[in-house]
Amino acid sequence: MSLLTVALKEFSDHVTSRRFLILFILLSILTVLSAFSSASRVASGFSITFSDVLTSGSLSIIYLIGQLGPLIGIALGFDSISKEMESGSILLLLSCPIYRDTILNGKILSGLLTILLTLGTSITLLTGFILAQPGIAPTIEELIRLLIYFVFAVIYILAYMALSLLTSIITKKTSMSLLISISTWIFFTYLIHTIASSIASLLPETDIEGRIRVLTMISLLSPYRHYNTFSRNIISPKFSIDPFSIFPRKSPFKPLTLMESLALSWPNLIIILSLLIIFLAASYIKFLKEEVR
Repeated sequence: MSLLTVALKEFSDHVTSRRFLILFILLSILTVLSAFSSASRVASGFSITFSDVLTSGSLSIIYLIGQLGPLIGIALGFDSISKEMESGSILLLLSCPIYRDTILNGKILSGLLTILLTLGTSITLLTGFILAQPGIAPTIEELIRLLIYFVFAVIYILAYMALSLLTSIITKKTSMSLLISISTWIFFTYLIHTIASSIASLLPETDIEGRIRVLTMISLLSPYRHYNTFSRNIISPKFSIDPFSIFPRKSPFKPLTLMESLALSWPNLIIILSLLIIFLAASYIKFLKEEVR
């Protein structure tokens, strides 16, 4: 059994599963609503650019993928191995002439293909609706920025898929894997900011710098924080958000060039990429060395 066979079988299971279809349809609907929101602003006489549409509003593509993307990644990975172990099909699979790393590689590749399909569809829908609006046409640089964002968003979602894959291998229980993955996402996306504020409030009110330092250090533990910073800096040349600051701001002087935006935001990219590599490496080590019964 080859890598491609495993990947295609898993990809077919993903795109036909009910949970994936629900998330896929939800993201597509919200993307269309985001496009209509931008259209209403144009109709109201606001002068906005292509990058403004992608970064502004409560339904911007950055916000939508930042919130729903991790759920898609978790949905793709939380039962990748545990489901096979619970049903006993892993023993039948390993009895075939196939290496363990081929199984894992096939599942990761199928997840990557599913993520590419999901994000590609959403961004294509949004771009098509935006281009249909008079007065909004992207420049070549804006399209390159969007492509870089697309690659980064794939890495971001893939990191959560790798996390859920690791929990699936460690726990061997689908329900426990899902619980741990969802809890981790909620903690590092939402609860961590509340915890940071609570810890910072313990400092004297006069120590404003100390409070800001605490808030900044703790917020840097959130993958969403790095995703949001990199995405806004890359998509819009108007933003120059410091990668290690909690205060977003627009560029006070002039729009940044693409290289300047990359030079500013590369630490956020490295952090998300490092999480992906760590989770994948841990998954390989655990699965290849584990005795399957």
